[in-house]
Amino acid sequence: MAQAISSFLDDLKAARDERHSKDHPFIDKWEKGELTKRQTAAYVVQHYHFVTDYLNWLAFLWAHCPEKEVKDSILDNLKEEEDPTDRHLEMLIDYAEACGLTRDEVINAKVLPWTQALKDWGWRLVYQSPWQVSCAGLMIGLESQPPHIYPRIIPSLHSNYGWQPGDRQIRFFRGHVEADEIHSARGFQMTEKYCNTPELRRAAHEAVRVAAQKRWNHMNGIYWYAVHGKEDDTPES
Repeated sequence: MAQAISSFLDDLKAARDERHSKDHPFIDKWEKGELTKRQTAAYVVQHYHFVTDYLNWLAFLWAHCPEKEVKDSILDNLKEEEDPTDRHLEMLIDYAEACGLTRDEVINAKVLPWTQALKDWGWRLVYQSPWQVSCAGLMIGLESQPPHIYPRIIPSLHSNYGWQPGDRQIRFFRGHVEADEIHSARGFQMTEKYCNTPELRRAAHEAVRVAAQKRWNHMNGIYWYAVHGKEDDTPES
């Protein structure tokens, strides 16, 4: 049984890693300092709109999950994200403002097509899937990625963009390495425990795979907009 569980979790990680955004060319450019600050802010702006919905997906999952330990874990996550002393969405705005954007430009930015596709998919996931499957898709397919993405970005923020380690403007990236490691670890634990039938495990695997692909596509949209000035990656005729 233990071997079967280990294989299941390994399969989930492999599904996520098929299209892990840490390997995206946009992150490559950011790590090498090949983007302007304003181009890096394009990521933060679209991420702001993705995360806005992500928190609502978690709230929906909390409302429909019958298991207290899962509800408590989700609530802890939401409390941290919505901490009134330093709301995580405000961290994103602070970074964008430090890169030359205004608060209004972040909040009222046009959502790019691939970001909208990710948002739409997330709602379908939580509306149409068993809560166990939604948990896997959100916490493993999406939230387990930043602890692998941001360690590539943070050194570049210092060496290529001039931020100091303690600068408040970049606290979002620092904070979401450790925080999302904790959240994603809980996601793996909950998925392992409650995806306890072959059907649920197959559905969880597919949700993780699709979540990673949707996030990769979201990154494609950011890349084409920030680097090439296009709103999607459709070839020009």
